Amino acid sequence: MTGQADHSTDTPIFDRPLQIVRPTFPPIDGMLFDFAQSLTTGQVTNNGPWVIKFERLLEDYLGVPTLVFSSGQVAMMAMLRAAGISGGEVIVPSLTFPATPHAVVWNGADPVFADIKDDMSFTIDPADVEARITDKTVAILSVDPYGIACDYEALVAIGRRRDLRVLFDSAPSFGTTVGGRRNGGFGDAQIFSFHATKAFNTMEGGCLCSNDEELVERARAIRNFGQSTGGDCAIAGLNGKMMEICAILGIEQLKTFDKAAANRRRCVYRMGNGLASIDGLSVGRAPADQDPIWLYLPVVIKPTTFGCDRDHAAALLARENLHVRKYYSPPCHHMSIYSDGRRQAVLPVSERIARNVLALPVYNDMTAAECDGIVEAFRQVRKGLIT
Repeated sequence: MTGQADHSTDTPIFDRPLQIVRPTFPPIDGMLFDFAQSLTTGQVTNNGPWVIKFERLLEDYLGVPTLVFSSGQVAMMAMLRAAGISGGEVIVPSLTFPATPHAVVWNGADPVFADIKDDMSFTIDPADVEARITDKTVAILSVDPYGIACDYEALVAIGRRRDLRVLFDSAPSFGTTVGGRRNGGFGDAQIFSFHATKAFNTMEGGCLCSNDEELVERARAIRNFGQSTGGDCAIAGLNGKMMEICAILGIEQLKTFDKAAANRRRCVYRMGNGLASIDGLSVGRAPADQDPIWLYLPVVIKPTTFGCDRDHAAALLARENLHVRKYYSPPCHHMSIYSDGRRQAVLPVSERIARNVLALPVYNDMTAAECDGIVEAFRQVRKGLIT
């Protein structure tokens, strides 16, 4: 990485592309024996020994019954079905990846979009959730954007008071702690994604966590075509089983994850302090009682103060080999599938954030020099030194 106080040459700040994600994997030597065993025995899927071991390790780590799946999306679809969602309306945030409302639609229900808090946490506003409850509402499906946990306590209280299922799409927040407790056992159930873009990844995969024994057993059957012991089916399921190679990778990843998580938090603290000193930038922040894993570091640009809008800033940063993401943009309620009259909503905070937000990279192996380079790139854009 190169960089000077005034960057006025054609040399980029970063000498190689800094992409929005940089997955890390353990040394292959530690997995070769188990992988060879899997191939030799033919136990490559169908809940073999490594999937069983991985689930046990996750349960110990998270402190909640856990099932692993082929992806976080399949885990979320199974979670909704296991919770009895097959129609009605489900309240969801619009500032999220479209997998959230898609899972609702796949379960025969209608997503109803709610706004987010105007506090730079990007999380759903419980007051707006409650205002959108009708006699058709059957559940709340909230999200942990960028790894920042939503207000579990307030949402669960609404659900209990209004007799609604409360479910959490926690795809990006494996490793986040709330009140000193590891994420995983909140609400009726929650899911995580282990996609390669996530802080904890198994290439592809995900899991469902719940203290509701009946929900877990229904989800277990759904994961295996709806089959229960003996092969009978009481529910229409799907094939959501994790492959053994992904479980083998997950077992190894878990050994070093706490170290990786600590590095991510150090890097966000370093970048956040630097970026907060730049006029026209607001940096994402979490409530005081939690410690997010930070899938990305979100910043919101105020064009009139920063000197250019979000799209122009992203283009200028790319010239410095810093590749950011306009995430989450567009908000889901502006997507073609959800822009009909039934679902169209006016969500002023979500819409303003979606127009102006950038997600910045955070890596398990990120260096201090990379953090400082990101801050410097934004300073140069703000000063008009990158054109």
